[in-house]
Amino acid sequence: MPFLSRFSGLPKYLNPVLRPLARFVPPMAVLHHRGRRSGRPFDTPVQAFRTRTGFIVGLAYTPDANWARNILAAGGGQISRGGRRYTIGRPRRRGPEARADLPAPVGLMMRKLGIDDFLEFDATRG
Repeated sequence: MPFLSRFSGLPKYLNPVLRPLARFVPPMAVLHHRGRRSGRPFDTPVQAFRTRTGFIVGLAYTPDANWARNILAAGGGQISRGGRRYTIGRPRRRGPEARADLPAPVGLMMRKLGIDDFLEFDATRG
């Protein structure tokens, strides 16, 4: 269980503040996805790190985050990072081994915080 799970209510207050900035300040990013049942659009700020084929995002508060479930159910979505928008696809869950694909200090921080669950996806511009 991640250390941050104790603060699972925090995104409710942080997301409105981070959302406008996150799409322009890497590694912050905004995931654009739709609700599984409602079909309602959501914009969720996350920390997204580049991989060879796309991005990887730590599931900091819970491995069952709604945004992750939405992306997995839809088979993708979009992400805005560094002022660019990407289409994401082929979402897949990864475990603690994914930390090796992160920058070393970030992987260490994720390990110290007990973040063992990640979502990785491919990305193309547009």
